[in-house]
Amino acid sequence: MLDHEANAYVQARAFQIQKEGNSFNGDSFFMKATDEYFICSVADGLGSGLYANQSSDAVRKVIEEHHHEEVEVLMDYCNQALKLKRGATVSVLKAHFQRKEVTYCSVGNIQFVFYLPSGLYIYPIPVTGFLSGKPQTYRIDTFPYEENSKFMMHTDGLHLPSIKQELTRFQSIEDMSNHLKLHMTKRKDDATFLVGQLF
Repeated sequence: MLDHEANAYVQARAFQIQKEGNSFNGDSFFMKATDEYFICSVADGLGSGLYANQSSDAVRKVIEEHHHEEVEVLMDYCNQALKLKRGATVSVLKAHFQRKEVTYCSVGNIQFVFYLPSGLYIYPIPVTGFLSGKPQTYRIDTFPYEENSKFMMHTDGLHLPSIKQELTRFQSIEDMSNHLKLHMTKRKDDATFLVGQLF
């Protein structure tokens, strides 16, 4: 499945496939661009199949309903939504266009890198573990971005030789996403990626 979100400030694409033989994808994602901000999330439900899907989809629904909230508040909402569920690793990014500032938070093993055209790579360190409704602390990273900055987040079902190289070798998000799909053919696990560019 390929999804696309864009306006004058951002362009983003996401793609996912489920593990071979499964009817349900244990990963979920969400993207939303407004005139003020862009928000996106990737969630990886523990394991695979129906119960993993229920956990990750609970995260997607929370972000969709409350996307106007700040990132730390959203992480709390996601954690509460995962009570009595299997649990999920979760990453949330929010870019504020007027401030040219990004806020990012992650719990678990979702991979993320942010690239600025001036040559800087930013790798926020996630909190280990997963969200499951238990009390949770978060690490919130906030940093400025430059015009044409790019970012990528993906679940552990996508294996890349170099995530840094993917962000620099392609000029457009479309070309990058088309190339990344080539790495998703083995289908030994659910796999999701989300790539974007800020203008």
